[in-house]
Amino acid sequence: MESARIRTQRTLEWAQRVEWGLLLALALAIVAAMPFLTRPGLPRATDAELHVYRAAELGHTLREGELYPRWAPDLYLGYGYPIFNYYAPLTYYLANAADLLPGFDIVSGVKVVFVAGLLLASTGAYLLGRSMFGRTAGVLAAASYVFAPYIVFIDPHVRGDLAEHFAVCLLPLVFYTFDLVVTGRRTRWALLSSVSLLGALVLSHNLTALVGAGLLGAYWLWGLIAAPARRCEAGWGALVFTLAAGLVAFFWLPALAEWDAVNLVVTGPGHFDFRQHFVALTDLLAPSRILDLGATAPRFRFNLGLAQWVLAAPGAIWFVARRGSKLMAYFSAMGLLLCLLITSASRPLWEAIPPMAYLQFPWRLLGPANLMLAVAAAGSVAFLQARVGGQRERIALTTGGLALVLALALLVLYPPMWLPDFGSTSSLDIIEWEIESLAFGTTSTGDFVPKGAALVPMGPTESLLASYAGGGPVDRVNRATLPEGARVEVASHRQLRQVYEVSSETGFILRLYTFYFPGWRATIDGEPAEIAVADPEGFITVRVPAGEHTVGVRFGDTPPRTAGWAVSGVALASLVAALVRLRPSRRRPAPESQGAQPPVVDVICLGSVLLLFVLVKSWVVDPHDDWLRQTSPPGQVLDAGFLAGADFGGQIELIGYDMPSEPVKAGDTISVVLYWRALRPLDDNYQSFVHLTQPESVLWGQEDHLNPGGMPTTRWPMEQYVWDEYQVRVQPGTPPGEYVLSAGLYLLYDNYRLPLLDASGQASSDRFVLGTIHVVRSRHPPRVAELDMAQMLDVSFEVSGVTLVGTTQSAERFSLGDGPLTLTLFWRADEAHPAASARSVSLVAADGAAVWCAQGAPGGYSFQDWASGEVVRDLLLVSPEDLSALPGGEYRLRVMVVRTGEGASQSVDVGRVWLEWSESDGGNAQAASGSLQCP
Repeated sequence: MESARIRTQRTLEWAQRVEWGLLLALALAIVAAMPFLTRPGLPRATDAELHVYRAAELGHTLREGELYPRWAPDLYLGYGYPIFNYYAPLTYYLANAADLLPGFDIVSGVKVVFVAGLLLASTGAYLLGRSMFGRTAGVLAAASYVFAPYIVFIDPHVRGDLAEHFAVCLLPLVFYTFDLVVTGRRTRWALLSSVSLLGALVLSHNLTALVGAGLLGAYWLWGLIAAPARRCEAGWGALVFTLAAGLVAFFWLPALAEWDAVNLVVTGPGHFDFRQHFVALTDLLAPSRILDLGATAPRFRFNLGLAQWVLAAPGAIWFVARRGSKLMAYFSAMGLLLCLLITSASRPLWEAIPPMAYLQFPWRLLGPANLMLAVAAAGSVAFLQARVGGQRERIALTTGGLALVLALALLVLYPPMWLPDFGSTSSLDIIEWEIESLAFGTTSTGDFVPKGAALVPMGPTESLLASYAGGGPVDRVNRATLPEGARVEVASHRQLRQVYEVSSETGFILRLYTFYFPGWRATIDGEPAEIAVADPEGFITVRVPAGEHTVGVRFGDTPPRTAGWAVSGVALASLVAALVRLRPSRRRPAPESQGAQPPVVDVICLGSVLLLFVLVKSWVVDPHDDWLRQTSPPGQVLDAGFLAGADFGGQIELIGYDMPSEPVKAGDTISVVLYWRALRPLDDNYQSFVHLTQPESVLWGQEDHLNPGGMPTTRWPMEQYVWDEYQVRVQPGTPPGEYVLSAGLYLLYDNYRLPLLDASGQASSDRFVLGTIHVVRSRHPPRVAELDMAQMLDVSFEVSGVTLVGTTQSAERFSLGDGPLTLTLFWRADEAHPAASARSVSLVAADGAAVWCAQGAPGGYSFQDWASGEVVRDLLLVSPEDLSALPGGEYRLRVMVVRTGEGASQSVDVGRVWLEWSESDGGNAQAASGSLQCP
């Protein structure tokens, strides 16, 4: 009897020592990671594909002993790409480390990083919630964070963004260890972890690191302001930031110093314009969509998660109503701020702070926002537990919260199936994928093309591809340019170093199929040789004298890179010194609700909820494909708002689409979703467009997709549809009226448009009309920066009550082979119902006579309908044929305003046009310009 009592006592003591909350957090992460753990391979229809190829490319170079290559020699069609000099590489190193495990390859390595991210997210959220509000609350924080739609589904499965996913998953641990350091709970482990994790965040994803560092800095300052007693600890926070920045200076210092060495354009009009990616508040707060597995990638919603914000709300209300926890104040305030920044209500703030445009997508802030909500949810649990009566009510509260999170997460736990075999990841496979997807360099816009390279459209070089396929050393020599009798042999070829044996009776220029980028150096017989950059391709060339020589080219460091390594070395030494001298803080103030180990009954109840969830999901929900998800039959889209059945060239069908029916303000975006399907296996990669026009040739808004639905059309399966979402921005200042919304397909390399076939199979158009959009006046006039004006004028036509703010002209030189000349005028009403009746745009010859003119109301929008202060965009298209009768030469563009009942009130020259006709183009040198009736 006594021995049984002793065993029971020892069991209880052991149970108290086990961190049950942490085990529950890890179990939650494993449930969240089940699609990765139970399916072989990785999807090839998301960005996970390009991250696999980047990791593979890094691995090819690492295996040659280059421990930190900044150059990816096989990317961009084999011409090379400095992606690792600018894009954070940590996740690719981790994938290659996992690749070393028996039975693993690089695809498995990338999958390991995805799973590790979820484990880190749940662990970090638990530790952060536990540190601030207690262990039970920490479990709720872990569940809230790891099962947030953006963390568990959107980032890893829909987007497949390995780098951002891992960085967002690191954020809770970064906050936890930083909090230990700045709140007087300093140990050597805490300081080392805080510095290392913050550095790892920078090396994981550039943009997430900037957001995370900003939030961490705000948390540090918040603590200093809210708790004056902690101001003596201020230096520790500064030390963490300084040491972390120094440790990773080898990455960020060269990236910043060599920023102008690449053509990095990731902001501005188009897909990367932040204005096109705000999320409506209703979507942000809504539950996740029911997924349609009949699509190649199911349509989803950018949202916080219903359970996430519902659980966080009581804590936020508590603070507002009772001036409660200062910690809750920070996380609630930051959560609200981040949510605001995701919606269009924050657009003035984005426009007022230009660097924010580099975030590109406001919904990127969902991850950090969910972290704030997870901690706030932990605070809500602590707050409510303190106010309920007994143990039963407390248990009901925590288990109910966990059950709510898990139940609502079911909607996003069924990502689409993917093929079990990802395929090979050799250098040739990467290049062939680039050719197929048009994502040269594994980036959609050639973000890191070296300055001076690819100034003309670049395609693959057959001889280079043949050498990749041959299995021998890669031959980068442009042999077509070698002089007769010259001999060039590849003596040695490594990823970042090549050696050639050259023999020639005459001197010549050795041309290599490699982009030049700072760091490339050449030698001839061991002596430095000058590299010249070939125009317009940007390839490396070396002038070789006559005779026999050994020519070498090697990629190495530059002064900024050397400086970066030096700073990192100093920072590492400083960190070691700080760890040696650090005396663990004797003052260890308990966090607000660290609490003891949760009672065994709490652990059992929380574990039972998780176990019950797993059993119900596995045995009840999983076997039924129509429970909590749906599958559209082939050729159908169950949720399409409008049916189309539009046949494009017998190759692709537009099954249906969604578009708004309500009016749209000028400057706002139109959300359009197209549902495509392949009618047969496709041999070409088509591009798609949505245009807002009136008349048909004048564009007032557009968005084009390089790969409709994010997938090259050659990969479209015939049994599934592709959903293709657009955010078409109506250009600021667009006149009110009815506009036509249309969609179509084309080939980028020759602008061939797939014809729209009628019922008899005959071509009837090159676009399908989706419907009409009623554009109304914006409540507030657009800012000047939004108008993208090339020329500011601010010319006032005082008598007519309008001002010509500025202009944009597409070209100054014009020939018959060109497309239309586009002239955009920007007007502002100085008073309501201006007296002007029309504006006239004329082409004026050297003798002052108008030889061509266009007269009317801007965009067909009568001046008398303008409101005071309204800005109106006035788009004019002039085709070469309109001017073909004119003699070549220089002409002035003149704008005049006509007042009601009078002639022109004032005129101003706004630009010049050179008509460059060849003799075969004609051109009537005797054109009678005075015959035109222009004012």
